[in-house]
Amino acid sequence: MTLAIGMVGAGIGGLTAALQPLMASAGGTWIAWGSGSADFEVTDEHDCVRVPPERPAYRLRRLRLTEDEVRGFYLELANRSLWPLCHSLLHRFTFDASHWRTYREVNRRFAAAVLNEAGREPATVWVQDYHLALVPALLRRARRLFVHQFWHIPWPPPDILRALPRARSLITALLGNHLLCFQTPRDVRNFLAATRRFLAAAVVDVRRGRVRVGSQETVVRAFPISVDVERFQRLARRPEVEEMSRRIRREALPAGRGHLLLGVDRIDYTKGIPRRFSAIARLFQDHPELRGRATLYQVAVPSRTDVPEYAAFEQEVVALAAEINARFGTGEWQPIRLVRQTFDQTALTACYRAADACIVTPLLDGMNLIAKEFVACQEGKLGVLLLSRFAGSAREMRGALLVNPYDIGATARALREALTMEPAERERRMTLMRQRLESHTVYDWMAAIFKEVARLRREL
Repeated sequence: MTLAIGMVGAGIGGLTAALQPLMASAGGTWIAWGSGSADFEVTDEHDCVRVPPERPAYRLRRLRLTEDEVRGFYLELANRSLWPLCHSLLHRFTFDASHWRTYREVNRRFAAAVLNEAGREPATVWVQDYHLALVPALLRRARRLFVHQFWHIPWPPPDILRALPRARSLITALLGNHLLCFQTPRDVRNFLAATRRFLAAAVVDVRRGRVRVGSQETVVRAFPISVDVERFQRLARRPEVEEMSRRIRREALPAGRGHLLLGVDRIDYTKGIPRRFSAIARLFQDHPELRGRATLYQVAVPSRTDVPEYAAFEQEVVALAAEINARFGTGEWQPIRLVRQTFDQTALTACYRAADACIVTPLLDGMNLIAKEFVACQEGKLGVLLLSRFAGSAREMRGALLVNPYDIGATARALREALTMEPAERERRMTLMRQRLESHTVYDWMAAIFKEVARLRREL
């Protein structure tokens, strides 16, 4: 029996897009927060529904949270404490003990729901991400369960983590997992270093990636997540996608001619959008001959708008785009086309197909699947990927132009290089990335994790 617990929501790329096909493939039950009354209109008396509607493959159980629980657990502790902390942005980090208490209580409710679903059967429980960090320790006591967790965002160095008053409790809870998975070896090293620093009783074997506290052992591994490559390839071949991509180019470029640069992000301060815009401005300042010949088409999906920092950041993004457009734009051309809406995967694929280059420049990112989705959609095309060296995907996308998003001038020079790159070099780089991606899909990721789960279960 497989039970997965995590947050489920609509959006571009990221966790939901990656895990939905896996749940459909593996079956089992997904336990998730229901974020509004509409989520419960389709559930049965047990708050459950079979999904997806067109071809039910797994069971989704919604957990009801009060407004106060959502505020303390999700808006405050998860998104104003853990999110900025793990992205090493301490100037945005806040903490309140009352929010930690709410976070702990909601985690207890998730754990209780898992135990209720599992009954007395042996089960494998797959915990997703940082919202549910306290669940594993609550489940480990149930010996019939094998608990493993994937932490999708970066894990910070110990000197950053010490800003969290409950750092020791957080690490102790995560060590409730039999298997704890991160995106990159760097995250694994940071977690093991933090465990050694904050838990005097822990025996940390860095070479083998194992932590022992008393009789309890946790294996810590890196498994870089990927995307459903074949699905994006199928979408990219659809005639309606090609027509949508042509329309995007006509709308963004004067007479549909020139270079289309693409950015796709949630409006989140970790994604480096203002610095990307500044690099675009530097490009047109230093190379006026490119004005009117290149446009950044920025898909900016509103995100966490109930969090004050996000609402303010969205206005900052809008104002900066307007300022740059006023400075460099003409009657028929704007350097930045800012599109603030949610795109489904079909529309997103059309954007990838329309682009001559994709700019993925987060300040820090666990992986960043936008980079991989762009490459997956480039069959028959020679787009260039500009990628932050601080994204986890930089380890795999070796054909990308790697940039430091903090260095505006260097990013502008990389943009010009992308626009002037010879077709043979574009092809070499894209072939390198596509080969890597096609041999490491989201299904390979899941298979590798569950192979490790099966191996460790035999040790129990």
